[in-house]
Amino acid sequence: MTESEPTTAPQAQAPATAPPVGPPPHNAGWAVAAVLFFWPLSFSAFTHAFNVYPLWAAGNYAGAQYASDRARRLGQLSLWLAGALLLLFVIFYAIFVLVLISQGGDWGHHRRYMD
Repeated sequence: MTESEPTTAPQAQAPATAPPVGPPPHNAGWAVAAVLFFWPLSFSAFTHAFNVYPLWAAGNYAGAQYASDRARRLGQLSLWLAGALLLLFVIFYAIFVLVLISQGGDWGHHRRYMD
C-alpha cells in the first residue's frame, strides 16, 4: 500500500435483527366484524387474517405485520360503512315520515266511495 491511498477500516456489518417474539395478532375478530357489518370486505379481511401466521413462519415479519394491520383496518372500515349506511337510512326514514305527516293524510283511509 502506498502513502497516497487512504486507509479504510473494514466496514462493520449491521447485526442481524432478531425475529419478533411471536407473530402479530391475527385480528380474526375484526374479520368477523366485517362479516356482520359489511360482508363484501370480509373476504379480504379473512384472507389477510389467515395469512398472518404463514407469512411470519416463512420469515416475512413485515408481511405478517402488514396482513395483521390490514385485517384490522378492513374490519374497522366495515364497521364505519355500516354506521354510515344506518345513519343514511335513519335520515331518509325521518324525511319520509315528515313528508307523510306534512301531507295531512288520514293514513290510508281514502275517500273513494263518496256519494
